[in-house]
Amino acid sequence: METSKKFDFTKLVEIMGNIANNRYLTAVRNGMSVIIPVTIIGSIFIILLNLPIDAWKDFIAPYADKLAIPMRFTMDFMSVYVCIGIASSLSDDYKLDKVSTSVLSVLAFLIATITPVTIDAQVAEKAKLSVSGVVLPMGNFGAGGLFTAILVSIFTVEVVRLCIHKNWVIHLPHGVPQSVIHSFTALIPGAIVIITTWIIKAGFNLDINRFLQWVFSPISYFAGDNILSVIVPILLITIVWIFGIHGMIIATPILYPFWYENLNANMNAVAAGTTVPHFMTEQFFQWFVWIGGAGATLSLAFLMAFFSKSQFCKQMGKFTLVPGIFNINEPLIFGVPIVMNPFFAIPFILAPIAMGIVTYISMGVLHLVSFPTAIAPWTLPAPIGAMMATGLDWRAAVLSIVNIIISGLIYLPFFKAFDRSMLQKELEDINE
Repeated sequence: METSKKFDFTKLVEIMGNIANNRYLTAVRNGMSVIIPVTIIGSIFIILLNLPIDAWKDFIAPYADKLAIPMRFTMDFMSVYVCIGIASSLSDDYKLDKVSTSVLSVLAFLIATITPVTIDAQVAEKAKLSVSGVVLPMGNFGAGGLFTAILVSIFTVEVVRLCIHKNWVIHLPHGVPQSVIHSFTALIPGAIVIITTWIIKAGFNLDINRFLQWVFSPISYFAGDNILSVIVPILLITIVWIFGIHGMIIATPILYPFWYENLNANMNAVAAGTTVPHFMTEQFFQWFVWIGGAGATLSLAFLMAFFSKSQFCKQMGKFTLVPGIFNINEPLIFGVPIVMNPFFAIPFILAPIAMGIVTYISMGVLHLVSFPTAIAPWTLPAPIGAMMATGLDWRAAVLSIVNIIISGLIYLPFFKAFDRSMLQKELEDINE
């Protein structure tokens, strides 16, 4: 009788590794990371607008519009910056000129997503607008245009790469400055990109941005203000991490556009003095779920550092606790390791889910904690980052600490079992 074939985990890990190392996913992740410092700077001004001090609010009320200006040019233009970041990263991978290719990608993005509107003086006067003539609507410059920014950036780089590979470029004689050579090299691929984008937009009358939003609209349910949008991303990210694949590489191109769109709406609400509409943002996970890094491993590092009996766990805890406080847990994930480790697979998934549900109830159901309205640097300790992200709401820090305790309680029995097994191995080694 033939024995049943065992599931080939090695093959699965290889497939998932190929997905994670895909140059397009890597470029998208790198491109999205470009907006981190930009959005953090914009968030500082949002925090200033949102300080829960009545005297401060009265003081800044006359200057609120001016304080909102940096936010307008950071969060509200994030798609442009992402476009530059993705094109630059992918161009670097192909050894192309990053500057000219990035410029082309931004130009293609503008043609694809922005439709100029003409406002005459009479209409402007009736609507009490301070401008007339040709104006550019702001909506798609921000998070609403992220899917188009991703697609257009990749398309532009691939066209440039193809033209250079096929030698469809203009060659200049030696001695011409390198910057001029790059400019003329980009001339033919630039014409192809611009004309193609223009034909799709104007010739076929297709709103590329709206079409992409429609295509990805089913996914938006898992980035909305509901319980599934808490559980599904956690499962997606932690399960692939168990196999040694960086979960955010998979999640970034799928969920970040929706998360940032929600955060952008929250920041605009703060600037306008209206009710903040969404709790489901990337900051929801950063400060209340991924405490210590993916898998919420800060509590595990704490358990290892202070409650281990085996020397291995004790030393590993000492080495990883400080990085974990600042949300860096790769030494723990690959040092213990947690990857492919049957002792920690269950709590690595279960702890973040429990923390996500508690946060959902506290924030989305009971409204005990303010919604995220700003981006705090991800290397901050969780309670501090949680306060900054929610406009200095002290209750967010308390919730973050409660979630750390919940995570520790879930990790505790699995940690004890692993610690006993390591202690037994160390005693066996001593006896031998």
